[in-house]
Amino acid sequence: MKKYFILAAALLSLAACNKIDPENPTQEKRAINFSAVAAKTTKALITSTYYNTSDPVFGMYCYAVASGTWAENHGTSQAYMDNVQIKYNESSDIWEPYNGSAFVTYYWPLSGSLTFIGYSPYKASGVSYDKTTQALTFTDFTQAAAVASQEDLMWATTNVNKTANDGHYQSSSEDTPSTATGVNVVFHHALSQVCFTISKAATLTDYTVTVNSITFNAFKKGTLTVTNDTPSWGEATVDETFTAKAAAQEATTSAVAYGDANLAIPQGLVAATQKFSINYSLSKGGVNLGSKTVSVDLRNGSVTAWANNTKYVYNITIDLNKIYFNPTVAEWAASVEQGVNVN
Repeated sequence: MKKYFILAAALLSLAACNKIDPENPTQEKRAINFSAVAAKTTKALITSTYYNTSDPVFGMYCYAVASGTWAENHGTSQAYMDNVQIKYNESSDIWEPYNGSAFVTYYWPLSGSLTFIGYSPYKASGVSYDKTTQALTFTDFTQAAAVASQEDLMWATTNVNKTANDGHYQSSSEDTPSTATGVNVVFHHALSQVCFTISKAATLTDYTVTVNSITFNAFKKGTLTVTNDTPSWGEATVDETFTAKAAAQEATTSAVAYGDANLAIPQGLVAATQKFSINYSLSKGGVNLGSKTVSVDLRNGSVTAWANNTKYVYNITIDLNKIYFNPTVAEWAASVEQGVNVN
């Protein structure tokens, strides 16, 4: 499996299966295939400019404009790819349209142009595109509570007015998919990252502080509409408890990550309602000093809401209440007088 590096979040290359004579472009049909990228996870959090060649892959809408530009005539365009899955084909080392059981072929039009609207990961339902309003909509997107099952939902910048004559196909002189030119499709993260770090106060060097779990509650369901490449989330609903981690980890005087990043729906944070809870234990010299659970508002300081494509790190420092002494002296009791005669 070849791996390709990209400077943007993802790259689509359109290549032809058939060899054609560049001097006679009508000789054969030019097939639309996708030569793509590699590495990192796809469904889970993507933290770099790599895209995975394994499932699940991305979805694609494509509209044909007979004449003129997309901006002028998108309302009268025709759907050419209607939420088509784009899957990596290991045998040919390129991405190709896929119908769920086999790879299929789409050809470039003989005239006019194509406009592409992509997103990731592919969804068979719950996603739609309206060419009139130019709105890509994810209806009632629901994020999983478990990090391992969470999706890194992404939308792609619209690529307009593309034609085979722009070089978005594989010519007779380009015999390998890796040399195919293509249409840049830049994916943008639609969700927020929520992360936690833990540390103990510098004065607690003789104490062992162990964090046992961190959980937080947030809304997990919402509708995303991307209109003219501008994302907007509707009001998030359905409260859910997310877990950053539920395993013992000793805190040091340096901040370290606790658990994996959760991918959350962007949402306004409600004070005194949406909180994170941390459970931690304390010991000193083998003496068990108990455990405690503390809840803190997620709406904290300058963080009043979570925005898309933004990482929020809650740096937690655990300190202790010092033992102080307040010495006082009880008053002397009332004097007892006794007369004594000495002869």
